[in-house]
Amino acid sequence: MGSHWFIYKNQKQKGPYTWQQLWREAQAGRLSPRDLVWNKTMKDWIQASQVPGLINNTRKRNYLAIALVTSAAFFLLLSGTAFYYLFFYTGPQLSAIGEQEEPALIEEPVEENESEDPGPDDLEEYASNNRNESREQETASANNQDNDSDDEPDQSGFQEQTIPFQGGTYTGPLKDGEPHGYGVWTHPDGHHYEGDFRNGSIEGYGTMIFPGGERYTGYLKDGKAHGGGTMTHPDGRQVSGQWVEGVYQDEDADEEENDTGDDNDENDDAEENDDEDNNNEESNNET
Repeated sequence: MGSHWFIYKNQKQKGPYTWQQLWREAQAGRLSPRDLVWNKTMKDWIQASQVPGLINNTRKRNYLAIALVTSAAFFLLLSGTAFYYLFFYTGPQLSAIGEQEEPALIEEPVEENESEDPGPDDLEEYASNNRNESREQETASANNQDNDSDDEPDQSGFQEQTIPFQGGTYTGPLKDGEPHGYGVWTHPDGHHYEGDFRNGSIEGYGTMIFPGGERYTGYLKDGKAHGGGTMTHPDGRQVSGQWVEGVYQDEDADEEENDTGDDNDENDDAEENDDEDNNNEESNNET
């Protein structure tokens, strides 16, 4: 194990710690499994739960106590159930059940219709009842569909998680284990970004704060300004416009170059016209 350990917790870095001090922090509960740790032998920050022998040892005794208590409770439950059935349970009272008499079946008289053929009034009443029943069934089915749609959970979003990302910490939704959606990324060197992530890359619209105090708000690609955006410096100066891979595109300088090129072209055309006039005059004089 490395001799110097560092802890990154609550957006702050602490350390250095020896391995014994780091283990005491975990045993005292001041270091949770999801906190980040690092030493010089590691390439990147990892969660404390991933360090062998750091978190598991502190929880081993608690797991053993829980297992013992659970086993004891299960044993007492089985013993109490067996004791009840052996000494107190007498079984169902069969004599009382046998004495019960079966209820007599009473046949109700069937009323005979005076006339087998229904009249016009009877037909209209029958049709009206059928229409009312069909309407009631349609209303009930529509209400059931509405209730079912309300009970269904919204599964369109992603679950928000916190993971190590590019040497720092990312908090937000994941897709296939990578940042995807609107999230927050913080690095120990002072970088802080809040905005869009796509397939594990800082891409989209957001705000990036640099260690020197600069703040960029606009479109980014691969963590660099790319597209329209505004850079605000610590002294209040702002630069707005188009950016390409972190480089500002100065449109005024391009326009000056284009204007200078146009003037040079006009001067060249004027000189060519003067040379042609001189040649024509010399030919006329010779003649």
